[in-house]
Amino acid sequence: MIKLIASDLDGTLIDANNHCDSSVSTTLKALREKGLKFAVCSGRPIPSVLPLLKGWGLDEVSDYVIGSNGGEVLEVATGKQQTVYELSAETLRDIIDLYSPLGIIPTLYDGMTLYVERITEDVERVAERVGVSPVVGDIRSLTVKPELKEMFVVSPDQMRLVEQFAQEHPDPRFVGFKTAIDLFELSHPLLAKDVGVKIVESMMHITPNEIMAFGDTTNDIQMLEYVRYGVAMDNGTDDAKHAAWAIAPSVDAQGFASFIKTHLNEKLEVLS
Repeated sequence: MIKLIASDLDGTLIDANNHCDSSVSTTLKALREKGLKFAVCSGRPIPSVLPLLKGWGLDEVSDYVIGSNGGEVLEVATGKQQTVYELSAETLRDIIDLYSPLGIIPTLYDGMTLYVERITEDVERVAERVGVSPVVGDIRSLTVKPELKEMFVVSPDQMRLVEQFAQEHPDPRFVGFKTAIDLFELSHPLLAKDVGVKIVESMMHITPNEIMAFGDTTNDIQMLEYVRYGVAMDNGTDDAKHAAWAIAPSVDAQGFASFIKTHLNEKLEVLS
């Protein structure tokens, strides 16, 4: 019996036009009436996720919000929040220095304001997507306290070069990965979305066998592999699909609702 569904947002529930099909909220309302809990699982910080949920119709169906790729968890009903695996300010500044020769744009994002070194078309696109106005500043100087990640804005045609650079410059203090076609993030090596799912699991006193998770790309892999029923979207990346238990139709084809209808019965038992 499934007791928790955890789901990524962009590319999983939210399409390229920043739209969440009404079938998602309708499906979740029906599941929650049967006792199932729902956790949003995003790379965004929690303060930036909360205002967006209402516009997507997810504010009244989200029991938990997992933010910053698993580094922070909010229990909506109680307001209880946990944060784990932050990077020190010194490590964050070292990351900025290491990646400086690539010319990519370091940021400082607190969920409400996106500070950037300079404004470009890529920055404007990212800022519009997360619903904030970019503010120019010296990111290295502004980085004075621990944060969950360092995020770079990257032109899509540069992303492969940045990923290769990360592979060629390993550091035991952090790992880097693409989280969107124009975003590259570095975080604590133990931090991934499965960490946030484990925190929710502990709060609910359930096991991985009672969890279904949905995702579409590389930063969802650990979550998809951890739970018993990891589901990748058909529009997702090959590595996410390889890690998944099953593949759902595309986000553009009401994939989440369609998969639930096909694979969960009235008792919330999984149908193979």
